[in-house]
Amino acid sequence: MYNVIICGNDYSMAKTIFKQIKNLKNAMPDANIEVVFNRSAVKTLLKGSEYIPDIKELIQSGIKINACRNTLKEMKLSEEEVDTGAGIGMVNAAVEEIVRKQADGYYYLQL
Repeated sequence: MYNVIICGNDYSMAKTIFKQIKNLKNAMPDANIEVVFNRSAVKTLLKGSEYIPDIKELIQSGIKINACRNTLKEMKLSEEEVDTGAGIGMVNAAVEEIVRKQADGYYYLQL
């Protein structure tokens, strides 16, 4: 089984990011996939975002979705604005999460 950590960081590329994640899951259904969103892409995880249905679908398929706390602070957004009710988690820093996962043998994709 493959372990994959994905970083999505550009809100303007959100549709492509979600499409690529779905493509990976379809091609490798047994892969363990985690996605961390930072920079402007963290806005896809906010309550009321048009992408919440996509996020829920990914989470229901077994993909772990996280928001970067550092990005939220930088963008002056609160954790309460993230749709955690949809199953979205939090990490302190996207870069830290990526390094830790790579140290654990995860493949890294930047989308």
